[in-house]
Amino acid sequence: MKRLHGQCHCGAVRVAIEGIEAADLPLRACQCGFCRRHGAVWTSHPQADVTFIGGRLHNYRFGHRQSDYMFCAECGCCVGAAVEIEGARYAIVNITGVDLPGFEGRTPEPWVFDDETPQARAARRKARWSPVDLMQLQPS
Repeated sequence: MKRLHGQCHCGAVRVAIEGIEAADLPLRACQCGFCRRHGAVWTSHPQADVTFIGGRLHNYRFGHRQSDYMFCAECGCCVGAAVEIEGARYAIVNITGVDLPGFEGRTPEPWVFDDETPQARAARRKARWSPVDLMQLQPS
């Protein structure tokens, strides 16, 4: 089983994805203003375990205010987003923010969520995002 490793620009926040090969992970480009402005390209899979390790995070909530978009408090890279649904935590990883290898040459699928209700958004995230472990991370 392959384990993918990435980190923010300064290396304070590291990420690992385990359980799914990079070629089998989807590549998505949300079309909201936040994601476009940050150049975010996301991946997650319900069978891929994600771990964020180290560093301090700055969390930002926008829109429906359901998810924490995580930024390294040192270098400012957007590393991912996490949400708690029914007592379980799920996350997506910003492959550009953590320079995650294995996605070179792939074009992300554009996704638009503008008309999604909060309930539909939570159901989609529960079905498509990865189980997450936030180790040693501290909010700033």
